[in-house]
Amino acid sequence: MAPYKNETAAKRTLSMEKLQQILLLFLAFHFLKAGSQVFDTTGWLSIDCGAEYPRLSNNLIVWEPDGRLIKTGFNRKVQEKQGLEEMNTLRSFHDVLSEEHCYKLPVYKLTLRYIIRAGFFYGNYDGLSRPPTFNLTVEGKMWTTVNTSSMDGSPVYHEISYMSHRSGEINVCLVQTREGEAPFISSLEAVPMWVKLFPKLTSSATIHLVTRTNFGGPEVRFTSGLHGDMFNRIWTRGATPPNCREVSTMPADTTLEIENRPPMAAVGDSIEPINPSDPIILSIPLPPLIPQVARFVFYFSDHSCQVHEGSNTRTAPRITQIYINGTPQSDPVKFKSCSCKVVYSQRINVKAGSVVNITLAATNESKLPPMLSAMEMFTWEDTEDHRGASSITACESFFTLCIIFIQTLYFLALEI
Repeated sequence: MAPYKNETAAKRTLSMEKLQQILLLFLAFHFLKAGSQVFDTTGWLSIDCGAEYPRLSNNLIVWEPDGRLIKTGFNRKVQEKQGLEEMNTLRSFHDVLSEEHCYKLPVYKLTLRYIIRAGFFYGNYDGLSRPPTFNLTVEGKMWTTVNTSSMDGSPVYHEISYMSHRSGEINVCLVQTREGEAPFISSLEAVPMWVKLFPKLTSSATIHLVTRTNFGGPEVRFTSGLHGDMFNRIWTRGATPPNCREVSTMPADTTLEIENRPPMAAVGDSIEPINPSDPIILSIPLPPLIPQVARFVFYFSDHSCQVHEGSNTRTAPRITQIYINGTPQSDPVKFKSCSCKVVYSQRINVKAGSVVNITLAATNESKLPPMLSAMEMFTWEDTEDHRGASSITACESFFTLCIIFIQTLYFLALEI
């Protein structure tokens, strides 16, 4: 009996040490956040699917395992490691056609819009070299078809902006649609949007992200510093057309209040044609979806310190006309030095599998070439408007933070 008691005591000691480490990470995260007052991550839900323990990432995001949110599936590790730690584990599910596997994401009982992002990295976890294709749904409605084949070996992300209506939870489900292709998931994130973004899109419909691109610079994610995305959005690095070059248009220390709160790291660099008379031409392939309404959001930045070839370019006008599928979009865009301009396209109807062609061209009056810093494209279906949004007070924010802390302690204690 003595060896058994010693072994049990050792396990308890090890469990307590792990709990203490986790609690220290949790407290350190909130103290750092309170000290910086740069970003408010209250209510963020970052799920590292297939992981066994919570962890604190380098950018101070607390990633928690998914065991308490779903009861089916198996924890797996990928064979081909990836730079993002959350992509090195995943949860796979039974190979059963039409079977649903659902995550119940706890959210505030408020009328509040969330950014929900699901991440997938196959990494040949099963040794079969056959990345599966399956469906993703939210609250019983079709979200998207997930094709986990990645041309460049990068994670595959799908993101929506979803309005919760006081339900207290959001159900995200994976559904197998092909024989022998069991679904899996690597990460699942939900970020409350305390600030109203994209007021010109739609008030209540689910908004699907098609692309969010940073031109002229690297990929931009959330960081604990001043230049990351405060809503945990991912701005992928855009390909520079062969007739264009990358230019710096905003100093790194610029502070501007820009519509939709894009990170300065995304608007600080741009692309422009090498030949001032050439246009910027982009093609956006659309994923499988039902016919929907779409709009683009363009971000332009220009700075008086920019020096171009030729004389008198500091004060020369830069005027750009935007065309989508050959149709001009409203009035030409007139730039102002030391500023960032946000332009919405007109609504366009899009079909599955089609390609949207975008052209930015200088007008006859412009003395400078067109320039583009960043771009987003969204699609959605119009739905009935839901009224009665609740405002969030400071007391509510403090109360919910306490609930998060208590829930974290509870679920960690269950593992001891």
